[in-house]
Amino acid sequence: MNTDSFPDYFHAYISKIPDGNPIELLQYGIKESLSSLAMVSEEKANQSYEEGKWSIKDIIQHLIDTERIFCYRALAIARGETIKLPGYNHASYAENATANSRSLKELMEELRNLRQSSIDMFRSFTPEMLKKKGNANGLDIKVEQLQYILVGHEIHHLQVIHQKYLK
Repeated sequence: MNTDSFPDYFHAYISKIPDGNPIELLQYGIKESLSSLAMVSEEKANQSYEEGKWSIKDIIQHLIDTERIFCYRALAIARGETIKLPGYNHASYAENATANSRSLKELMEELRNLRQSSIDMFRSFTPEMLKKKGNANGLDIKVEQLQYILVGHEIHHLQVIHQKYLK
């Protein structure tokens, strides 16, 4: 994967991605995430490691929200959308999601279902659609890059969970 063509903003995520087919990486990533979280208690999932930081549930909800937004961007660009797609305030989304009022099991199931839907969508794109470029959050980006960014974003947050919550 040539990471030079990715917007600089995403290099922290894509630098974490192993070589491989993006669909297979998305499949592997969700299995790793769900198995890592399977033994986390509800109590632990509701706690943050420091005042003002997200809980594990908040992080999972953030993964869900971000995947939905990035998949919308991929779909819009693949279908030929030419308007600049907006960004989003991830802190505001997390604050208003009330993830801690949901069960960890429910969040994990939603993430699993969403990932399968995302994979199905990316599989449906032709090679030409994957190469299409659009603008999202002020950045020029290709559809194929969005699927890799999802992989790197998930890896990043799973590393945070392991380092800060499950040590």
